[in-house]
Amino acid sequence: MIKFFGAPMSSSGRTRWMLEEVGVPYEYTVVNLHDEEARRRYLEIFPGGKVPYLVDGDVKLFESMAINFYLAERYGPELLPRDLELRAQVYQWSFWSITNLQPEALKYMGHGAFAPDDERGVRHKDEARASCRRYLDQLETSLTGRYLVGDSFTVADVNCGSIVNLTQRANVGVGPKVAEWMDTLRGRPAWKRASQEVSLR
Repeated sequence: MIKFFGAPMSSSGRTRWMLEEVGVPYEYTVVNLHDEEARRRYLEIFPGGKVPYLVDGDVKLFESMAINFYLAERYGPELLPRDLELRAQVYQWSFWSITNLQPEALKYMGHGAFAPDDERGVRHKDEARASCRRYLDQLETSLTGRYLVGDSFTVADVNCGSIVNLTQRANVGVGPKVAEWMDTLRGRPAWKRASQEVSLR
């Protein structure tokens, strides 16, 4: 059985969603990285010390995007198009979201509610929010159907959708097409199962 190590409010969420989409049995160990003893035990399992981390037999992977592509290739090939152009678009939107949108969303959140008052920077927050809006506007104009790539749900929807969800939680507004797309994703049974609360151990 797959062993999956993660934590709430982290990139583990997109991997947990992906595990639910492919429907493969897995054991989920929630890691409290803020607890010194729990972190020490986890470092014995994965010296990198971050989540998510996945063990599937002899396969050991970190980085949520790499894990999600692996899960699609091995357990959910229907989530990764065989057509070269469509597959390239899956990679494009996945990498676009994690290298462009996610850093700005985290910066915006870091200079907002999640930062101590003396560490907040209004200018940095405003700049990050403007960057998020610019990227979300790009996504708005690019969405032409129910899903992000082609006519069917793909791993790009998981990878990109999880990050757009982050921006919405930070109260960065989205356009009507992005909002409808996100509603579609949140309606998926796998999303609902992956969104169930878990307790830190």
